[in-house]
Amino acid sequence: MADERITDGYKDSADIEWEAEKICRWAAARAGVIVVAPLIGTMTLMANEVYMITRLAELRGIKLNESAVLGLLGSLGATFVGQTLVTLIPFAPIQIPVGISVTYAVGKVANAWLKAGRPEDIAAFKEVYEEAKAEGMAKFKEFSKLDCKDEPLGDESKRFDLNSQGIFDKVTRKADAMEYKLSDAVRKAEDKLKD
Repeated sequence: MADERITDGYKDSADIEWEAEKICRWAAARAGVIVVAPLIGTMTLMANEVYMITRLAELRGIKLNESAVLGLLGSLGATFVGQTLVTLIPFAPIQIPVGISVTYAVGKVANAWLKAGRPEDIAAFKEVYEEAKAEGMAKFKEFSKLDCKDEPLGDESKRFDLNSQGIFDKVTRKADAMEYKLSDAVRKAEDKLKD
C-alpha cells in the first residue's frame, strides 16, 4: 500500500480507543441525517465513511491514501448494497436505523483493521462487523440524538473515484432491483394496513 506513517502515536491505547469510538458514533449519527435527506444519495454516505476511516487512520498516526480507503470499503461490498437500499427507500423508520448501524459497523471494522496492521484478508473482521451492526442497531436512537450529527466529517459533496467503477455500478443495479422489490412489499403492506 502507498500509505505512510505520520506519527508513532501520541496517546495511550485507552485514549485512542475512546477517540475511535467517538469518531464511529459521529459518523453513524451523521449517516442517520444523510440517509433521509432527499437527493443526497449514496455518494454522500460513501464520503461520510471515507472521512470516518481517514480520521480513524490519522488517530493511529497513519495516512491512508484515498485508494486504500476505497479498497477497504470495496472489500465490504455488502455495506454498499445496504446503504444504497436505505437511500432509495423513502421510509425513515427503516432508513435511519440501517444507515446508522451499517456506518457504525464499518467504522468498528476499519478501526479493528487499522489496529491489526491493515491485513489484506478483511474476512477476519466479519464477526466485528456483525457485532457492531447489532450494537449500532440497539443504540441507533442514542446515536441519532448526538449533537455532532449535523456536522459533516469532511466535504460530503466530493465524489470519490472507486478503483473499479464497475463494482459500484453492479451494486447500484442490484440495489435498484432490491428497491423495486422492497417498495412493492411496502406498498402491499400499506394496502393491507389500510384495509
